[in-house]
Amino acid sequence: MKSNNKSKTTWNIIKEISGHKHQKIDVQGIKTEHKHVTDRKEISCIFNNYFTFKNIKGNKDETESRQKNTTFENCYFNLNGIQHVPSLVFKTFSTKEISTIIKSIKSKNSRGYEEIATKILKISSNYIVSPVTYICNKIILSGIFPDRLKFSIVKPVYKKGDKRNCTIYRPISLLTSFSKVFKKAIYSRLTEHLVNNKLLAENQYGFRKGSTTENAIFKLINEIYNSLNNKMRIGSVFCDLQKAFDTVNHEILLNKLQYYGIKGKAKTLLESYLQNRYQRVEISSQYSNSKTLSDWTKITWYHRDLF
Repeated sequence: MKSNNKSKTTWNIIKEISGHKHQKIDVQGIKTEHKHVTDRKEISCIFNNYFTFKNIKGNKDETESRQKNTTFENCYFNLNGIQHVPSLVFKTFSTKEISTIIKSIKSKNSRGYEEIATKILKISSNYIVSPVTYICNKIILSGIFPDRLKFSIVKPVYKKGDKRNCTIYRPISLLTSFSKVFKKAIYSRLTEHLVNNKLLAENQYGFRKGSTTENAIFKLINEIYNSLNNKMRIGSVFCDLQKAFDTVNHEILLNKLQYYGIKGKAKTLLESYLQNRYQRVEISSQYSNSKTLSDWTKITWYHRDLF
């Protein structure tokens, strides 16, 4: 009854009752090729190095070779019907729009390196909305995302397997609260451009307003039932791309945007958002309530929390 996020709380209760709730793991040690590390500072640096320079197959030479061969020129995508898309020009935001965006952000106590939780941001919304709107408009007009908003704290979350193996931990990024506001603002303008110019496929269900994965499930089941009623054979192929967000080639992605009308300042802003990001890993102890931080490291790959 007291929860601000009913859906999340409900699922936490279900997981706890069913015994599927993940327990917080206190990382006591990590195995490397040569030794077993127990020093918490060194553990945080090992995690940070893995999350920063990580590749999917774990073979650096294979990854570098794949990146060299996977260039924009030898990648094919269907451009039929989208050659004459009007260019996206970012419209400035009103204080009402930014206020709505701030209110839409989930109220959490977790915070990035700036130590400002989104809960505080929402409480002080009426007092800060004007300067935040001014900064947001400066960002979209200049095409530059502020470097101070590109620093993130990463917490390793245990999934399953050997707790001493850093490869089985998932990185969760804690971005600055203000960067979340600006990210949502940019996202709203991009979505508006894509929807108005009908650039999204009809079968794109996820990450769209009013079109959820439940709609995809309904369509699939409905087609299966119709086929069964018509005594037709049914076949299906399901593809699961391992760590799909982690394998996105940003060079190809950014070059592809121009075909969707995202050029000039709009494209420059997205490039600025993805470039020159830094992170450090935080290891917490549930016994001593202490935190250990690694050094800041430049990111060479990006996980889904940035998008």
